Amino acid sequence: MSRAASASLALVLALAVFLVDQGFKRLIEGSMRLGESTPLIPQVLRLTHTRNEGGAFGILGGQSGVLLLGSAVAVAFVLWILLKATPTRATTSGCGLILGGAAGNLLDRLSAGEVTDFLDLEFWPLQQWPVFNAADVAIVLGAAILLLDSFRSEKASRRSAEGDRQDQEPSADGG
Repeated sequence: MSRAASASLALVLALAVFLVDQGFKRLIEGSMRLGESTPLIPQVLRLTHTRNEGGAFGILGGQSGVLLLGSAVAVAFVLWILLKATPTRATTSGCGLILGGAAGNLLDRLSAGEVTDFLDLEFWPLQQWPVFNAADVAIVLGAAILLLDSFRSEKASRRSAEGDRQDQEPSADGG
């Protein structure tokens, strides 16, 4: 896959994630009162309308400048990966998911100063897990894809280097 095709696909995926995230947030905001909660999958997942002025899991609450700067750095880093790394499906998918999720939460922060969250896990051991949103899911999945791909790439590079060393070793018959 060419670098241009990879970047285009990542941006299309990012746009899709952004639109899905924003659509769900507007649906929740328009149909549920703040603090309202309803089971989606009984004893597994609830829809709970909350607002979060912090980052993931509520960290850095009230630190909007730090969060905006962190978001900008993260987006720049992901764009750098997308433009510099060898284009693969994993790189394209991971970067697209992260960019779309980051854009969804960034729009909330810029427009409202906080993020709408609505996914609430309620099964053990995650009963006390913070409420999150579709953008958060995309960011975590994208980061996991990039991380797993980097391990796979590193392992392949080591195998290739070991193969090159074996090719360069003299054979037992002196050749």
